Amino acid sequence: MFYLTKTSPVFFDEIVLIDLLALVVAIATVSILWYVVKKAFPDDVKDLQLFLTFIVVIIPFVIVVYFGLAVINYNEIAALSGWPLVLPLDSLLSPLIVGAVAFYIGQTMWLWWDWRKLRIPR
Repeated sequence: MFYLTKTSPVFFDEIVLIDLLALVVAIATVSILWYVVKKAFPDDVKDLQLFLTFIVVIIPFVIVVYFGLAVINYNEIAALSGWPLVLPLDSLLSPLIVGAVAFYIGQTMWLWWDWRKLRIPR
C-alpha cells in the first residue's frame, strides 16, 4: 500500500491539476456564456451596457467561484501536507489576487476583442 508523506509529489500533482482545471473551466464558462448571449440577443450584444455587464458582473463571478474553489482545495492539501496555508490572505498583492487580476484582464481583453468585431459593420 502506498502512503502519502509530506514530501509526496502526489499533492503537488493534484494542486497543479485542480488549478489548471479551474483555469480551463473558467475560460470555457465565460466563452460559452458569451456565445449563448451572442446567439440569444444578436442585436443587443453590440450594446455597451451588455458588454459592461459581462466584464463587471459575469467575469468576476466566474473568477470568484472557480478560483475560490481552487484556493480552498489548495489550502486543504497544504494543511494535510504541512505546507504554509494561503488563507486568510495577508495583503492585496498576494499571488492569488495578482493571478486573478491577470486572468480578469486577459478575459476582458478577449471579450473586448470579440465585442469590437461585432460592432464593426460588414
